[in-house]
Amino acid sequence: MKLKGILFDKDGTLLDFNGTWLAAYRAASEIIADYSGGKLSAEEILIHGGYVPEENQWKPESVLAAGSSREILASWNSLLDIPLDPPVLKRIGEAFHIGASGLVPAVDPLFPCMAQLRESGFVLGIATMDSEKGAIRMAESMGIANQFDFICGADSGFGEKPDPGMVQAFVSATGIEAAAVVMVGDSPRDIMMGINARVGMSVGVTSGAHSREELLTHTDHVLDHIGYLHDYLLGLQA
Repeated sequence: MKLKGILFDKDGTLLDFNGTWLAAYRAASEIIADYSGGKLSAEEILIHGGYVPEENQWKPESVLAAGSSREILASWNSLLDIPLDPPVLKRIGEAFHIGASGLVPAVDPLFPCMAQLRESGFVLGIATMDSEKGAIRMAESMGIANQFDFICGADSGFGEKPDPGMVQAFVSATGIEAAAVVMVGDSPRDIMMGINARVGMSVGVTSGAHSREELLTHTDHVLDHIGYLHDYLLGLQA
């Protein structure tokens, strides 16, 4: 079947992960460290979430690298003797908002890639473990919102990766059959979501927190970054 739709992960696929989230996670971890009354340091909280300081990188499939906001908060809450109270949750939400909507570096070459795919007739969407509002704000702030016909997040009501719900929502919203959809992401969760939804192809990119070897255990289609996607897909279909 001819490929017609492409559903992208956001962080690590369209955007540089560290450039988007490291400062936000640091700010949130400092809030929790203060809330712990000195029992925990901000660095310990980040490491618990999967951050490797000496490499300035994230452990594959760690909660900070691939989890939703709900999973991250649950992980952090497990470190404390008492639940995070509403004022603290609000401050953490504000820190996440900065990460989701501030000036963040795109994976090069984001802009020509999106334009090229649209010109070739592909319908584009975003499915992220960030919030839906965060994804929309990102697309708007970077001037690419008009390139996407569908945007959803972990809070949109379609479930979380690797469950197939986000892909199924894209299929429902666009009218494109799952077999004609390409799922593109930097993590095994992205690839497995596509497989679970029975998409035509799941493509991994090594621009995020996962290596080529890790991604190749889940799909035969792995690229360095999204800049190669257009020619790769057209070459396969030819």
